Amino acid sequence: MGIDEVIAQMAARAQELRRAGDARLAFHATYLRTTEAVAAALRAGMFADADWVDRWDVAFAQLYLDALDASQRGEPVPAPWAVAFGAAEDRRGLAPVRRVLLGMNAHINYDLPQALLAVITDEEFADPAVCAAREADHRRIDEVLAARVAAEDAELQRVAPPRTWRDVLLQPLNRMATRRFLREARAKVWANAMQLSLARRGGQDSYARRLAELEELCGRRVADLVRPGPVLLRLAVGGFGVRLAASSVRPAPASQPTRAPTGGGRAVGQAMRCRRKAGNPRSFDPLRVGRLETALWVAYYRREWVRFLVLSLRVVRSTFGMDWIRTVYGAWLVLRANQLWAPSQGSPEGARRCMSRFYGLLRLTYGEPANPAEAARLEVEWWAVHREHQRGTDGDSGPLVTALARLYAYAYGTDEQAVRPAAEHRATAMDISDRWVIEGCVPDSPLLPAERAELIRSYAALLAAVHR
Repeated sequence: MGIDEVIAQMAARAQELRRAGDARLAFHATYLRTTEAVAAALRAGMFADADWVDRWDVAFAQLYLDALDASQRGEPVPAPWAVAFGAAEDRRGLAPVRRVLLGMNAHINYDLPQALLAVITDEEFADPAVCAAREADHRRIDEVLAARVAAEDAELQRVAPPRTWRDVLLQPLNRMATRRFLREARAKVWANAMQLSLARRGGQDSYARRLAELEELCGRRVADLVRPGPVLLRLAVGGFGVRLAASSVRPAPASQPTRAPTGGGRAVGQAMRCRRKAGNPRSFDPLRVGRLETALWVAYYRREWVRFLVLSLRVVRSTFGMDWIRTVYGAWLVLRANQLWAPSQGSPEGARRCMSRFYGLLRLTYGEPANPAEAARLEVEWWAVHREHQRGTDGDSGPLVTALARLYAYAYGTDEQAVRPAAEHRATAMDISDRWVIEGCVPDSPLLPAERAELIRSYAALLAAVHR
């Protein structure tokens, strides 16, 4: 069976769902039109290996059709589909766009990694050249989907209740967000497929365990989207896709006992590098970030919170490279954390909560730090050490340097000694900043260029340490 046969089958099923007044039609119709767009792209020669994409798309569609068939027969279906189908059946008032988003989450996050495994062997996953070619066609699907966003939005408007003025105002942002969600999900899907391939080499039990883990993650993600509230904002914060934790065991096939783990490791690394291409917390510009952070500190001590927020946006974007939606939310969290901490008797617990959410955004985007709450604890701990250092009289910056080095080492997963030079320069910058505060926070003080120079040196040392 090829993609044209799948389209014919899906079209027939769409008629059945329409006649039955089945609310699952919203996602089904969207998926049918998307599959037709992929078929048109295949005919236009958009993909490097059209035969492979055809087989892949068939395998992908069949997983959904099998789940739909089982659901209509009253049989059990995987957890993500159970939630998505259940929401469509039980909540007739659920907006069509939400039904589509539930189905997309279930199908892309859970079915797509399995479809990739159906058409890519473990040996191909371990071959960097083949893997790169397959991933390139995988990414080209994004172009097809991105081109469909406006048209699908128009289709949903046609069947949905009249939009409010707020809906109209937010429409461009919603479309931009949808394109970003699709790209993010597909990047995570590729990484998850790599993990499932590694598990498959370890045998059926190993694969079943990892697939069950993926099913649980996807089921929880879809369930979270069923809750009332702004679903696109929840996707922006929580992420569209899910991500399997990297396996510490990389078993080799019996026929290739030594090469497969190495190749698999390279392939996983390749996928991660591609996923981070748009932004990477290890690729910041020390000169730019040092200058921005100097201005940020000035805004903080002068309590210029609007300017602080604007500068936070620029610092977060420049340092961590997240997309703009998460950058805006991350900058707001940094602002709130600093506002809660700013008074001499501020709220350390409130600051930790905000920074935990901030580090949670980094984990959603890059898979690190491992524990956002621990990173937030270390962050606020050095703030506390710095406050004590400001009040001290012995001038010993050792505890501050240690606290900073511990945060850097944990956040970047590197050796504490390696990041200590970066911590030392940052502590020196803080000492200069403290002198500037004592002298009255004068905007044109000669202390500010010295502070800026130390921050630039700090970021340069940090960049070198994380790339050792």
